[in-house]
Amino acid sequence: MVKLQQITAFLIGLNLVAAENIDPWAENPRIVPWGKVITDGQLVLFRQTYDAVLSFERWPYKRHPAELLFAHVCVWLLENDEERFEKELPMPVTDVDILDGQTADIDITITFEEDITAVLDENGPITFDGQRYRLDDAVISYVKEAEMA
Repeated sequence: MVKLQQITAFLIGLNLVAAENIDPWAENPRIVPWGKVITDGQLVLFRQTYDAVLSFERWPYKRHPAELLFAHVCVWLLENDEERFEKELPMPVTDVDILDGQTADIDITITFEEDITAVLDENGPITFDGQRYRLDDAVISYVKEAEMA
């Protein structure tokens, strides 16, 4: 869930709200077996689609309008996830809950799609087509709890 980590780091780096007020997580992971060789010794094991949720608590909307946050998210997507438009992934969904005259809770849900790669490794835990592999550059974290509305 590399894209979730990258966009979170980008948004924290903007310093528009305290880092502890940004809570990112992934929901609804879906996988498609792939098994496509990329290079000698490396393959796309599966393609993973998931909903990245970025939750901003106590967003200071009087100082930084929600539209500023949305603009930053859109710019990041245009510069870092341009293939989403070719793949026709759903557009981000936003939810704004005004708390008082200064702050709001804002949730942004973005569907991401990423290839999960594996590399040859004689001690790897995955056996595919008679060879052993290990996951490469894959950080997978799942929601342990969720609130149903």
